[in-house]
Amino acid sequence: MQWGAYRMQSGDDWLVLLGDDTVFEPQGIYAESRNDWINVKQQQWEEAAGIDWGNPIGAGIWNKYNKDLGLWRFDEKGTLNAVYGFLGSLGVRWYMPGELGEIVPEMSTIELPKVDLTVRPDCDIRMVAYARYGHGAKAMDEIMWSLRQGVNDPYGYHTHHGIANVSRSKVLREKHPDYFALYNNERQVLDKTANVCLSSEGLFQENLRFVRFMFDMYDVPIVSVWPDDGFSSMCQCDLCKGKDTPERGRQGVMSDYVWDYVNRMAIEIEKSHPGKLISCGAYSTYWLPPTKLDKLNSNIVVYVVNGRRRYPQDELDVAALAEWKRLTGNKIITFMNVGGGANTPRLFAGDMQTIKELVMGEDMWPPFAGGMLANPGFNHLNYYISGLYQWDTDQDIDAVLDEYYRLFYGPAARAMAEFVDYYEAHQREMAAIDSAPIIKKALDLFEVAKGKVDPASVYGQRLALFEEGLTGRKKRYEVVKAGRVNVPTYTMTGPAAEMTEIVIDGRLDEKFWQQLPGTLKISENGEEPVYSTRFRIGVHGNNLYVGILCQDIPGQPINAFELKKDDYGIWEGDVVEILLETPENSYYQIAANALGSVADLDRGAGGLSAATGWDAQAAVAGSIDEAAGTWSVEMRIPFTPSSQDPLHEVIGPPPSKGKPWHFNVCRQRARNQRAELEMSAFSPTGSQKFHEILKFGRLE
Repeated sequence: MQWGAYRMQSGDDWLVLLGDDTVFEPQGIYAESRNDWINVKQQQWEEAAGIDWGNPIGAGIWNKYNKDLGLWRFDEKGTLNAVYGFLGSLGVRWYMPGELGEIVPEMSTIELPKVDLTVRPDCDIRMVAYARYGHGAKAMDEIMWSLRQGVNDPYGYHTHHGIANVSRSKVLREKHPDYFALYNNERQVLDKTANVCLSSEGLFQENLRFVRFMFDMYDVPIVSVWPDDGFSSMCQCDLCKGKDTPERGRQGVMSDYVWDYVNRMAIEIEKSHPGKLISCGAYSTYWLPPTKLDKLNSNIVVYVVNGRRRYPQDELDVAALAEWKRLTGNKIITFMNVGGGANTPRLFAGDMQTIKELVMGEDMWPPFAGGMLANPGFNHLNYYISGLYQWDTDQDIDAVLDEYYRLFYGPAARAMAEFVDYYEAHQREMAAIDSAPIIKKALDLFEVAKGKVDPASVYGQRLALFEEGLTGRKKRYEVVKAGRVNVPTYTMTGPAAEMTEIVIDGRLDEKFWQQLPGTLKISENGEEPVYSTRFRIGVHGNNLYVGILCQDIPGQPINAFELKKDDYGIWEGDVVEILLETPENSYYQIAANALGSVADLDRGAGGLSAATGWDAQAAVAGSIDEAAGTWSVEMRIPFTPSSQDPLHEVIGPPPSKGKPWHFNVCRQRARNQRAELEMSAFSPTGSQKFHEILKFGRLE
């Protein structure tokens, strides 16, 4: 019985609950702690491999074991599934991590059932990343909840961005720059996630050697050749020319290019390691199935990023999922990046029922806080539903939810059902600047539910935990209810042909930049600044072009530092920013200085840690003319209408009169350790703070 399946069988005076309980045993070179890897095992690994490859198995396997329970994440837990299945048949429910999330009916006796049943899950793969085994007792509530849901974690199936184990090698970057993408006649070997050249035979052979090495040393069932994060720009070398398909749009521009590489790898692995699998994600610029390949090798497993919908307004592209299944002959795995929206149980259940014949399972990354599920009182419902529907997609969602509301919220059951239904239908719209009435209605519905229970009761405690997850919505409501009035409009102009000539080098010497119609004013009062700043913005295809020219003192140095990406030290010196609010997200921040150092953040994602997890994938460069007393920044910022990957690129349709974006262009000039500041902005905010979204201008 594979994938956690189990047996229930009874007789006149006996009951058997049984499944596969195979205990995982690590093999090969692996670490027993972080220090063990750094101080001992990493050197052994590199000596065995003959190069400084990354190690997706041995380096972090110590973090997959929980000493308190004596369990590996990879252990088979079939009998445990049977026990929890039996308890579930008696009415026990685990709706949320922790004791407060449990429903245990009182019984004086338990009748011996008449049962002869084999239970097999509809989804073989049921991976949810909140069960952090290596966090020990701290994560016990989440671990126990995952066990009771029947979550599994098959060995080797965490296969994200596998090519990074090769492409991040310092040795390869020094000795073989030809393995890496060519842009503007330079090989990209400096960025941590530098893009590779998939036409490079040397890269292919090195990657193939790595994959075979992993199979031989660790006996994993599957190895990833998924490109590293940010693989969104085509290599410009002669070997790669013509391998993209721009006519397919942003989600398919590199599909044939990437999947031809994956397919070639799979063919070679089938020869040397029959029965082993190769995986890659359908993601970003290669999300759509390829069109130049009639079939993909049958040992390929496709992880479709956000293959289900995150919000009801999204498209469920069943045709694309079906084509992926046809191409390989295998069911797909849907990878839900950051878990999707919260409290969308009907969407989750409906989509799972629609695509159940196409998927072999799911890999989900929930929102985290301190390494555990963030705001479990608010976020648990979708993951409870996942536990049910990954085992049995044919359940009646109305019956499931009726029971949940009744048992979990008691007197507030009907009111919470009304709230969740409304929240599910409208939460995506709550990001818009005119969403005050929508947010207000949701908050009012929740207040009705709170009024139905005694705050000290178990139902009141659960609602109090739920309310913690509404903190952001409450703050958002206070911001948007005032509305946005008397802000300037910037209308983009200029021939698209001029934008195709732009080389992102920071110099603003192309024809498009000859006119810079945008100007900045003192942010506090709207007056003319001492140091003027001009800019221009244009849009071509799925790219926003931004050029900013800053006047300073001729002959004097600019106050700028060369920094790593997302180093907050950038704000200690002279810096320009563009703040972008699209119809889909509020809002993005991209800051750059004269040396081309960049910090990019998704301010809608939460705190700074979450915000810096976003990558604009923007091409940014700076330039200084000290003699003239000027410095400039040039940007090409990609955007996509697809919300499948919230961690990369600006999400939104092209800005237009009908669907404008809102924005601000800002400059900070800092001297004497920021004691002297001149803060200027296209749309003055009335203070030295730029982050006043109600003051953002209109971009069309």
